[in-house]
This record gives sequence, C-alpha cells and structure tokens, in this order.
Amino acid sequence: MIYLLAGNPNTGKSTFFNSMTQSHVHVGNYSGVTVEKRVHHIKHTKLGHHHHRHGSMHTRHNEGMDLVDLPGTYNVSPSGEDEGVVTFSLLNESYNGIINIVDSTHLKRNLHLTIQLLELGVPSLLVFNLKDALKNNGYVIDTDKMKKLLNVNAISISAKESSDNYIDEVVGELRNLQMSKALELNYPQPIKWGLQRIHDLLRHDPVQVKKKWLALQILEGNEGIFNFLNLTKEEKIRNVVEEVEQRIIDENIALSLKGAIFNTRREFINEIYEECMIKVEEKEHSKYFNQKIDRVLTHQAWGIPIFLLIMLGVYQISFGNVLGLGNFLTGIFEILWNDYLLYYTSQFLDLLGVTGFAHGLVVDGLLAGVGGVLVFLPQIIVLFFLLAVLEGTGYMARVAIVMDRFLSRFGFNGKSIVPIITGFGCTVPAIMATRTISDKKERILTILTIPFVSCSARLPIYVIFINLFFDQYRAFVMLGIYLLGIIVMLVSAKLFSLSYFRGASSNFILEVPPYRVPQLRTITYQSLEKAKRFVKKAGTFILVGSVILWLLSNIGPAGIDINPEDSFLSIIAGFIAPVFTPLGFGNWQAASSLISGFLAKEIVVSSLIVLYGGEVGIAAAFTTLGALTYVIFASLYVPCISTVATIRSETGSTKWTLFGIVYPFFVAYLIALIVNLIFGIFI
Repeated sequence: MIYLLAGNPNTGKSTFFNSMTQSHVHVGNYSGVTVEKRVHHIKHTKLGHHHHRHGSMHTRHNEGMDLVDLPGTYNVSPSGEDEGVVTFSLLNESYNGIINIVDSTHLKRNLHLTIQLLELGVPSLLVFNLKDALKNNGYVIDTDKMKKLLNVNAISISAKESSDNYIDEVVGELRNLQMSKALELNYPQPIKWGLQRIHDLLRHDPVQVKKKWLALQILEGNEGIFNFLNLTKEEKIRNVVEEVEQRIIDENIALSLKGAIFNTRREFINEIYEECMIKVEEKEHSKYFNQKIDRVLTHQAWGIPIFLLIMLGVYQISFGNVLGLGNFLTGIFEILWNDYLLYYTSQFLDLLGVTGFAHGLVVDGLLAGVGGVLVFLPQIIVLFFLLAVLEGTGYMARVAIVMDRFLSRFGFNGKSIVPIITGFGCTVPAIMATRTISDKKERILTILTIPFVSCSARLPIYVIFINLFFDQYRAFVMLGIYLLGIIVMLVSAKLFSLSYFRGASSNFILEVPPYRVPQLRTITYQSLEKAKRFVKKAGTFILVGSVILWLLSNIGPAGIDINPEDSFLSIIAGFIAPVFTPLGFGNWQAASSLISGFLAKEIVVSSLIVLYGGEVGIAAAFTTLGALTYVIFASLYVPCISTVATIRSETGSTKWTLFGIVYPFFVAYLIALIVNLIFGIFI
C-alpha cells in the first residue's frame, strides 16, 4: 500500500514523516526545504493489546505500507519544479491514498490545497497538525464535523509529540480509508460548461486520473497536465479555456478564470472555518508571545544586526577562546590524534623496521593529512548543532523574512533564501534547491552567486589560519570571512541584475512557523549526519588526495625520498606560483594546496599540512598579511569540482558553467590583491 504525503511548507510534514517511518529526513523551518521525493516504510506500531499466553503486548511491522514524502506546496498547479513533482506524482504514480498534513494554525490557507486533493476523489486522510499551538491561540478544530462536511477521514495531532501517541491512530485510519466521492464545489456556470466540454475532449485519452479533475486543473492553469500527459486534443482544450475565461470576464463573475475558481473555494473554506473552528478558553501568555518576539527579531532596522550578533555568538561558542566549546573539544581531539595515534603508529612502524619513504608515506602523508582535517570535527559538530537549534526553533524563518526585504534590493528572488541558507552547509544541495525558483533568469543568478557563501568544507581552512595567526580575534575574523562571502554574493547579484538578468521578478510567500522548542533527538541527528558526511569525505577523498600529494612532493626526476623542492609537484606548481606572488603567498606549496582544493575544499588543509610538514611549517611560511590574503582568496576562488558539475547539470549550459569557474577566480584575486596592497601600506 502506497500513500502520498502532501501539504503546505512548514506544516510539520517532515517531522510527521520522520515519526511515521522512524527515519530522519532533514527538518527545516523555512519554505521549500523538501525538493526531492522520498519513500520510506511505515515502521512497526503497537496494534492494540494482543494477549498471548504470557499476556505480552504484540508489536508488528506495518508491512507493505509505504509513505511517499512529496515536496511542500501551496498548490497542485506547479509554479516551480518542486510543485511540479506533486502534479507528476498525482498523475503518474500508483498509490492507494493521500495523507494531507494541514497546519491547524493557518487553516484557511492550508485548505486550498486540501480542496484540490479532495476534488481528485482519492481515499484521503486529513491530519490536522499543531493541535497544541492552535489551543494556545484559543481554538480547537471539530474534526467530526470536518469529516462530514468534506466526506473524508480526519484526525488532530501534534507531530512533535512522541510518535507513539498518534502512530497507531494514523495507521488505524489508513486501514479504514474509504473510497471517497470526489468533492464537488458549486463553481459558476461558465466553469461548469467548460468542465463538461474538456471532459468530452478527454474522452479518447487513456489517462488513469479522473477526467473531471484533469479538466478542473486545466481550467485552473495547471501546465503540468500538458507537460506530463500527452493529450490528443491539446489545442481544442486550450481554446475552451480561453472561451471560459472570456465568459467569466464578460459576465463580471471575476477578473480572471483563476480568480473565479479561487473565489468559489475561498467562500467554501470560510463556511467550513465558521462551522469547524471552535473557540475555547485561551491561555493568556502564548497568544501574543510570537508577535512580541517578532517585533524585535524581524524589525526592519534591528533584524539584521541582531542576526549578526547571534551568529557572532554561534562562532564564539564553536571557534572562540572564550566560551569556545568547539575549540576546547578540538584541543582534546588534537592531543589524542597527534600525541597518541601518530606517536604510537610511528613507534610501531619503527618496531617493524619500516623507515624512510614508507614511514613518511603512512605518518606524514596519510595520517597527518587526514588528521589535519579531522581535528576540526568537534568545532564543526558544535557549529552544525547550534545552526540546527536556530533552524528548529523557527528563528531561521524569521531571518529569511528580514533577508527577503533586504535581498530583493540586490535582484534576488524571495525563494533564493532557502538555497542561500543551505549553501552554508554545502553548495551542491544549495544549487539543487534553486529548483523552487520558477523564473529562469533569477534561478541562474542565484546559482552563479551561491558559491560565494562559505560552505562547511571551507571551515577547516579558516580554523587553521585563525588558530595560527588571529588567535585573539577568532569569532570576529570568522564572522568577517562569512560576511565577505555574503557581500561579494550580493554585489555580484546586483551587477548581474543590472545587466543580463534585468527584469526578472516573481512573488514569494514565506510562512512563519510558530516558535517551537526543537527536539534534541532531531537536531543531534542532523548535526551528526553532517559530521558523518564530513568524516566520510576525510576517509575517502582527503585520504587519497593527501597520499597523492605526499607522493608527488617526495618523488621527482631524481628518484624517490628527495627534497620536496626538487619534486614533481614543486616543478608543476612552480609554473603557477608566480601568479600568486602579488597576493603575498607566491610559493609552490600554497599554489599546490589551492589547485588540490578544486577537488574538494577540505583537501586544502591536508595539502598545507603535508607540504609544510605540519602547523609549525605553515606558521613559518606565511606572514600575518599573507595568511589573511590566502584565506580571503581560498574562501572566494573557484568552486569545487562537485559544485561545477552541479552548475552544469542544473543550468544545462557550458557557457554559464565556465563563467561560474572564471568569475569567482577573478573576484577572489582582485579582492585579495586589494587587501594585500591596502594592508601592506600599514604593516
């Protein structure tokens, strides 16, 4: 049995999906966080008290029950690729029913999607989420009345509760889903006429979905119907749509056909709302709690400074000396790795008689290279954990609103918020998340500027240089590097929007979820999941990269185990190194590390450690100004190879892919050069 899980963004759909399947899908609190479709089994539940001889409770796995998590959408009619997935699934997937998650606190807006789904006439279960938040606002939903009015199964839950509280109830409802009759609203006469005409024209098309629903979706302007179904009489159907629209306008029913359909649904929703929303004794404190906090956090003038202060605090806890939890843990990890693992491995190899070249390969190439990156893992876990807390509370959605006003001045679409925030984790999913932007120009503008946002892979580069050269000002330098990336992104976007991308614009609805206490289990899982990916990269990409770099720096025309200055790597990088001399770091080791960074940004640190023989060597090789320009250049230059491949697949253009490589290089070079020249005067 397959059930589609549909709902608006921010209705707690991902949390519900996690609970039902015991999986841990990323739970975000801002719009459009789910773009890919995911399928999972509904896991075991306690199905009543089945008394065996020992009187024990019988648990069993819900075999054959699959849940398909569709992207959050306000409408079946797609306005971007994320919503297109929903239309595609409704038309082409084989499924036994639909579970529609509804945010009880935004009932009127959520019911627009519900009506579209119920008009399909598929067995459905309405799950009214955020029951507690609604109660805090002083209301409850009469689910029994809702069942009668909409002719559908319905329950009320709070998805963040322990899932045991409602998993049985949901499964029980799914087992008893009735084949429901399609919901029929009383649309104006021209629409009824159009529905009949299109229904007749569809007569010869072998489509699985109910033709009346298809006709209604076509009248509503759902282009996905034409994209996903090969209809024989498309032109005639489009003519009917035009005729219906004209009649709607001529008869003064509404200003457009879409408007007439929307108005009919809105009236129906208002009637349902009046019938089913019951006022109860309200709690005094929490009704205005959100508004009071939001007045400060999303203030036009104070919103962004407050965000910067919060982020400074996050960086201070993750990387700083004072309150620096991440820094403290990294210190312990470093001692364990260097003083124990490296030391005893070295002793063990000496014991086995492994010396010289092979000893260097294992200790200085393999372990030192990987350890150079892994040592920052505690700081990165702390950072990921704190960011997950900010997201889980609902604060990041507020940041998105403050930033929406701000970003729109630079030519960004409001939906660019999600990819930009995702970009702080990894640029690849951030670029894929731009699929929610329906305007092609705005999408390409976002794709080309997102790589300037500092992803987590660049963190080890910043941390090692901050530790060595800017120890007193760790959190400030870290915030400065991140802000530089954001400023470059904004200025680039402004330049693009004034030139090639002029005139792109579209509307954007961003939901503000109520403040919630994030679940410790979910945010811990999220941060550890990201850490796992980081370790996986260290164990594969970085391990191989470190070994290759060490070999190249210890093998040359004269043979093996030579002075690195005479190695193949020194010869190759020696041609490129002079390019970086004006920036203050024109040696072959620095050039090599930047070249290796094209494979993966984490390899930059392992390269530096392998080529300079550890942190002491790096500290001796760079001046403070050289270290600053190196970090600035490394934070902005060419994106990694995975990002470049993603730009190519998402834009489908070699021209934009090349631009995405060349433009960041020149920008990074120019800014590092300016910093070197200006600070060179004072230092």
